[in-house]
Amino acid sequence: MLAALLSALLLLGPAGPAPAERPVAIPAGGGVTLAGTLAVPPGPGPFPAAVLVGGFGPSNRDGSFGDRGDGAYRAIALGLARRGVAVLRYDKRGIGESNGPALSWLDARPLAGDAGAAARTLVALPGIDLAHVALIGHSQGGDLALRAARSAPVTRVVTLSAPGRPLGGLPRVSGSASRFLDRLVGTEVARATLARDPRRDAALARQPALIVHGTSDRTVPISDMGLLAASRREAGLATRTLRVPGVGHFLEVEGRVPAGMLDVIAAFVD
Repeated sequence: MLAALLSALLLLGPAGPAPAERPVAIPAGGGVTLAGTLAVPPGPGPFPAAVLVGGFGPSNRDGSFGDRGDGAYRAIALGLARRGVAVLRYDKRGIGESNGPALSWLDARPLAGDAGAAARTLVALPGIDLAHVALIGHSQGGDLALRAARSAPVTRVVTLSAPGRPLGGLPRVSGSASRFLDRLVGTEVARATLARDPRRDAALARQPALIVHGTSDRTVPISDMGLLAASRREAGLATRTLRVPGVGHFLEVEGRVPAGMLDVIAAFVD
């Protein structure tokens, strides 16, 4: 009963005026240009801001597969923009309108650098409050955000549904999926993508972090939130956690991103 009540409360909250969206080109490594979209809150600014880093898989900047624009990432970006946070989201290299080899999104090694490049592009835009800039990473993007934070011009890190173990150790990735990735992109790329331990990156990102996880995540168990938090706290780093009742891996309840969760994230970024 309590969980159901909390879920209902998290779905409530002020929507705020509709934000504007505009395209942003992000120069990245290796001659790659990433195609992004900046969601801008109403008003004159300057605004606290964030880069939204996508998770594993060929989803686009909106969190959708293909040309649909109604994915969870777009909902998160617009929801945060309604709460006063400008959000830059982007297609991963080799996906959507970003250039690069077709399967380059499978190689985790350049992806953290891309997140850092997006953060540097964001802070160079007019109307951004440089004292309040965050990297927000979903799933694998949580580890990419933590890794990029070591050199990116950001003051906060937020992880959403992020694993607290190597991707290859997750039940839904290990075994046949791991062998398929090895055949598809080769052993070196597969190892770099699947064997990286996010707890190491969590312990090296000095910025305060908010670790968000849904209780109904079937892809990354909510226990992984504790693994990430423990690695940071052992390193003496400021860390908060947020358990979101009834939310699955893509942070939605009945197709909606909980308003209360967005309120907490927006307040943390600002």
